[in-house]
Amino acid sequence: MSLTPELTYEFRFKDAYLYYCEAHECLRVTDDHEDNVLLGNITKENINDFIECYFEYVLDDAPMKEYFKERLSKVKETEEA
Repeated sequence: MSLTPELTYEFRFKDAYLYYCEAHECLRVTDDHEDNVLLGNITKENINDFIECYFEYVLDDAPMKEYFKERLSKVKETEEA
C-alpha cells in the first residue's frame, strides 16, 4: 500500500463571489471581484450535488431538496426533447 499526502489549501475572502462556468467546467471564487481561485474539472453534476447537500444539511430543508431534484429532471427532459 502506497501512502499519498493529503493537502489542504485555505484561502480567506473578505467579500467572496462564486461563479460557475459550464462551458469551461470551472468554479471561480473571487475576492471582491479582484483576486480569484479557479477550480477546474468541476461538472454541472458536481454543482447540483453540492446544491442538494446544501439544502439538506445546511438549510435542513428536505422538501426544497426534493423540489430542486424535480426541477432538474424537468430541465433534463426539456433538453432531451
